Amino acid sequence: MKGGKIAVVLVLSVLLIGVIVFGVITYQVPLRYDFDSIVPIESNAILLSADDPLNKSGSPALAKVQNGAISSEDFRVLFLTDVHLCEVQDITTETIERMTSYIEREKPDLIILGGDTLNGLNDRVRVYQFRNLMDKFGVYWAPVLGNHEGDRPLFMTDRDAVVKIWSESPLCLMESEDKYTADGTLVDGYGNYVVSVLGANGYIKDAFFMMDNGSKLMDKSEYEKWGVKKKADTAISASQVTWYQETYASMKEKNGGALTHMCVIHKPLQEMAAAIVIPEYFTEGEELDWYFTDEATAAGWKHVDGTLRDKIHCPPYTDGKLYDALVANGAKAVFFGHDHVSDLTVYNQTDDIYLTYIRLTSVKERIEDAEGYNILSIGANGGYTYTAYKKDGTVDAELFSQPKFKLLKLALSPDRIKAFQNVKPLKASLLAEKVKLPD
Repeated sequence: MKGGKIAVVLVLSVLLIGVIVFGVITYQVPLRYDFDSIVPIESNAILLSADDPLNKSGSPALAKVQNGAISSEDFRVLFLTDVHLCEVQDITTETIERMTSYIEREKPDLIILGGDTLNGLNDRVRVYQFRNLMDKFGVYWAPVLGNHEGDRPLFMTDRDAVVKIWSESPLCLMESEDKYTADGTLVDGYGNYVVSVLGANGYIKDAFFMMDNGSKLMDKSEYEKWGVKKKADTAISASQVTWYQETYASMKEKNGGALTHMCVIHKPLQEMAAAIVIPEYFTEGEELDWYFTDEATAAGWKHVDGTLRDKIHCPPYTDGKLYDALVANGAKAVFFGHDHVSDLTVYNQTDDIYLTYIRLTSVKERIEDAEGYNILSIGANGGYTYTAYKKDGTVDAELFSQPKFKLLKLALSPDRIKAFQNVKPLKASLLAEKVKLPD
């Protein structure tokens, strides 16, 4: 009888321990922040359908609309990255406070998030809460996934579920629908989509191709050929590049034959790492004594601003050759995060493209020079300026810009460009160099 009681006690103890362990590993750790304290941003930016009378681009696009017309105001895009809302309450709360201060100070028309917005165990409640948090600002937002969303399948929300939950928001521009190439191939990744901004003439002034390069985009047998053993080390795949090329070509044609565009991903491109030499030994968080290889210098790579404080954590190969496709189509910039402590911007003058880190949003690193945010100001009549800001809102550096009147065609609508094509070549050349159009 005594032995039976002991057995019962042991069984109950095991069950109790099991219940406690189950509770610990499944407990949803919420964000502890007063959402009602957020002040909505006043913005006249709206999403116009492809058939809206104001929209001549043939694609859904954002525009600042006032008194029934597209405004001549600049369109301001706020870039944030690596927010890392996790189960550690003090860091997460401080990060939300920082992010909120940036948004309320800058009053953007669009917020772009460069990935790793969430991490940590049992995050489903935080996935919903982050959507609600962003909606409180009353501003359109466009995220890409990083390598941390869904990186622990048993204890985190799946990547496709994160995309579906966020895309249910009327203000989130992320798309959850599967994408296919023209030949019917399913496009790899979750949340590949395009965000476009119209100018005053109703045509797209800038488009952002948002792409997922944080998850396993290839079969195991394929990525193991490269010596890659983690799903987070995969690059942009061939199907994604094909989707980009086909989508770009279609949008360009509908937009009158021109499409200024940029790309947002989470991890840096391998081409950037291949161009740079870093010391064999260094202390993470401190400025590195890096330099371009001789081959990179000859190929046109230039330092614009910022620096490295760690190695470049990029995929070890170029699966789909995204960089080559972007250059071939005249893309102007690639934005990324991932490496928290670096804020480097480089430019290839041969390829005419910038590769640039978005400033770190999270407070976890405590490195002043790497933290802050970026603003891309898009002119309603052409041109743009991309600027890095410190945490307190002071300008750190203007990283790159395209002047409003650098080229005549940037300020003209596609219809007016076609009209100029009938002008004799010499006269058209003189106009392109000398004519300054009115605002």
